[in-house]
Amino acid sequence: MQTISSQSDHISQNRINNFLNSISQSMTKPSTKRIAWIDMAKAIAILLMVVGHEVGGSIYTWIFSFHMPLFFILSGYTARRVDTWSGFRKIISKLFKRIWILATLMIILLAIENYLFYPAQIADVIKVTVMGIFWGSNGARPGLNNVGVIWFLFAYFWARIIFDMGRLIIKDDRYNGVMFAILAYAGYLISQKIWLPQALDIALIAAFFMWVGTILRSYHFFSNSKTEFLTVLIALVFWLWCVQSELHIELSIRSYPNFVITVVEAIAGTLVICYLSRGLMSTALTSWLVIFGRNSIILLCIHHLDFYWVFWGDLIHSSWRAMLLRLVIDIFGMVLVLAIKYLVNQIRGHK
Repeated sequence: MQTISSQSDHISQNRINNFLNSISQSMTKPSTKRIAWIDMAKAIAILLMVVGHEVGGSIYTWIFSFHMPLFFILSGYTARRVDTWSGFRKIISKLFKRIWILATLMIILLAIENYLFYPAQIADVIKVTVMGIFWGSNGARPGLNNVGVIWFLFAYFWARIIFDMGRLIIKDDRYNGVMFAILAYAGYLISQKIWLPQALDIALIAAFFMWVGTILRSYHFFSNSKTEFLTVLIALVFWLWCVQSELHIELSIRSYPNFVITVVEAIAGTLVICYLSRGLMSTALTSWLVIFGRNSIILLCIHHLDFYWVFWGDLIHSSWRAMLLRLVIDIFGMVLVLAIKYLVNQIRGHK
């Protein structure tokens, strides 16, 4: 009886995994090759983003020490080199359609949400929305409209352009890292005086993080088990020391205490999370984390539009309850979007 039961459980688990894989694949082009542990690392980071927006203290410091830099580093890790200027123009067009327009749409939708709950003059709504799109910043500086988490999309759009252009100008990644490091430091210095439109000062730092990802890939860092283990062990100790010292980078509001140290801290945290993700491969969490990672932008957008700051956030006075509820709502929204896309693809497939 136990054998029959275990076989039944195994079959059920296979069916669940197949269903999860089919949903995940429906969100990815068939020709696109994905690396599972990278998707899992992104899933951990995006889920912790939701948590980090509601909690404080050491947990907040720990999450913000790496979660957004991780996305830039892994973007560089998976980025294909652009060898020609015509290819570079195609990349810009692709990024504009998939990232910049999406960011603009999210800001417009948030403006509509705010208008529904707090009606105002249409002219004022349009002005605030245009200002939000122009600056693309998350912060409370005078004259800037807070666009929330969507700053990431603008920063990613420009960082990827800077990154690909830099690799076109200097072909050898060992040398163009010097250029990206100088640009990153320039972005830091600029941000201490003024914030550039479209989060361009953040993009300069994000481009450096992308270069770090490229170097990790070119030197096959995650393929050399001995080098990887020793490096990750050192990175873990350094990372935890920084967190204990209450040091962390916060790109969205241009907070860079001890700039060089917190940048290295973000890289160290990313290495540890990637190492952990590889350790979680072939576990019960794999399929779920892969789905969240592959669709992290969807979860980002759901988080942006979940009405928390517009309406229901003021009704909950416990940060932990707010965190749990917001996590549930955002995950449910993402699953709902994926389910709808899955059903649409199934219907199209039968026609």
